[in-house]
Amino acid sequence: MQPIITTKGKATHLRYELPQRAHASVVYPVKAPNGSTIILSGSENGVGILWRGGRPLKLSAPAPKALPKVNGTKDAIMIIDSDDDYEPQNAASQPLPKAEFEDDEEELDPDRPYPSIIQQLRLPLNTEVLHIAVPRVPAPSELQPGQTIPPIFKEKIVFAVACTDYTVRILTLPLNPPPNAAKERPSTGKSMYGEEVVKIPTYAGHQTVPSGVTMTWTSQSERSNGEAAEDEMEVDQDSATVPLRRSPRKRQAQSQPTVSKDTEGFDLLVASHSPDLGGLVKIWRFSLTDTSVKAPNPISPYQTVTLAKPAAKIAFNTAHYPKKRHSQLLVADSAGAARIYDPFAPRKRNGAFGAFVALFRTRFENVKSNVPYASTFASRKPILDAAWVSGGHSILALLADGEWGLWDVKQDGSKSSADPSAFSVRNFVGTSESDKSSNGASSPKSRSGRSSLVPMTPNTRRRTQEVLFQGNPSTSIPTRGGISVAALASTNGDAALESIVIWYGKEIYRLTDLAKYRARAASSNAGNSLPGPGLFQVHDIPLLGESIVSVGQFDITKKEAQMAVPRSLLLSAGYRLIISTVTNQVADRDASTASAKDQVEEEDTRRTDQALLARGELGLEGMSRLLDNMTGSVPHNTLTLGNPRKVLFEGL
Repeated sequence: MQPIITTKGKATHLRYELPQRAHASVVYPVKAPNGSTIILSGSENGVGILWRGGRPLKLSAPAPKALPKVNGTKDAIMIIDSDDDYEPQNAASQPLPKAEFEDDEEELDPDRPYPSIIQQLRLPLNTEVLHIAVPRVPAPSELQPGQTIPPIFKEKIVFAVACTDYTVRILTLPLNPPPNAAKERPSTGKSMYGEEVVKIPTYAGHQTVPSGVTMTWTSQSERSNGEAAEDEMEVDQDSATVPLRRSPRKRQAQSQPTVSKDTEGFDLLVASHSPDLGGLVKIWRFSLTDTSVKAPNPISPYQTVTLAKPAAKIAFNTAHYPKKRHSQLLVADSAGAARIYDPFAPRKRNGAFGAFVALFRTRFENVKSNVPYASTFASRKPILDAAWVSGGHSILALLADGEWGLWDVKQDGSKSSADPSAFSVRNFVGTSESDKSSNGASSPKSRSGRSSLVPMTPNTRRRTQEVLFQGNPSTSIPTRGGISVAALASTNGDAALESIVIWYGKEIYRLTDLAKYRARAASSNAGNSLPGPGLFQVHDIPLLGESIVSVGQFDITKKEAQMAVPRSLLLSAGYRLIISTVTNQVADRDASTASAKDQVEEEDTRRTDQALLARGELGLEGMSRLLDNMTGSVPHNTLTLGNPRKVLFEGL
């Protein structure tokens, strides 16, 4: 699978043409054991999986050719077997071929220094895959012990898809790319690459096409009730902004940083939403083993939530277990409301579990006409997309008019605001010439709020009547857009480095460090000037007339982050996948600064290796690094005996 490469300035775009339309694409958070980055894409017939970079597969030897038949030989023997019970061995029962990799990663061409696709396959599901959800699996560290992460994520790819046949499916697949011999085997309708599929049928799921899906994991010791939680969105706006508290005993149990692997297992939480009954969210709970996802028989939803309006986006909190907010579900709708639902929070009415714990609302839209109208026709700005940021303490929302902002879920007591649902930080995207000329809700003209005298003509009179009796027409056709959040965890307890990408229509905007941007905005509001990163637009994306469907971000190392190297982007646009990367990185750096950053990187790596060694999870590569550090810390040919004395051996 070779890309079409276009370069302009420092940006390079790799365009991969696909045989089928891509409805969604994501970058899996865990790399394969050979070092490959895994890309998942939903298509018209199933799921496509790509392994990019890493150690390539060894080329298998060709099958031996059949010997030619020599004239005059009569060695053909006919065997007649009268045993009717004989059945040929099923090809699916044969073990999967084991993949073998080269010892080193592929050597990149200096003219084309981009990792290649070492393996690709397509899992047929006989239905269109519209949405893909993956768990946000962190790397083990001192702050995130390995006992709090299900062991299945070390061996398997686990993801959920929403399909056009009204079903939601959970798929597992080995992390290692399959060898070419596995792809050449005949299809038998069963597992070809070691995949397993858990299908949620329509009688237990949705009666229309699901509009989205999300997933996370929790402990089996968390609150488990067999009743389905039916809720009709009876949320008090004043009290909903204050999160509910669990019992002190439960809070103390969840504050423990480690989990006993022998006495406690994990469950997988999967949530999906659809416009059924005016808006429906269903949550399922499956048991996780070391290698598979176990579904009960029959499958039934863990909880069902009825909404007043169809949801536009749902997402589980980015915080991980055992943090108590790990199960919070963000539910944002197109009517301008964002609610937080916790399936483990107790209700005030009947003592059951599953309740809304917070509510945020957008501002009302600015009407394009200065003619007064009844307040009943006023509508709030629709939400296009919303995502968790700041470790699950804030919500980033993108509105239909191009405004985006942050809601602080964890309110600071030192800050007092008349409207607790107001954005703490807000800005706008979408300033292209087409938006400026449209004079719509997304244009800067309408955002300024300045009134202008419009002559009364039959055309303006008709538009005024539409505003009076139909409301703002901008809410009927909202612009497409989305948010991508990627975080680089810190090893010393500092805030994670969060990279934000916002796409609005056909425009893409990037924010390299959200925490610094918030500090800069707070300093600007206080009348001070603080340097920091800003929001800038990504130009020259080769969409070729197609619309953006989804945007994701690739992983980045801590050294690249310290050198201010932006993350590579993954875009889905029609029949192509586009990878946008930066080639001309900053090379001329101060030697002392680079050396200091390298020392910090080595110290962080050493601390992480020691933490993994203490838990018995350190691999061969990490053990080699520790041995190199031990030998490198003592001068060559020097043996130290005690602190004050040094014995030197010359000539060794």
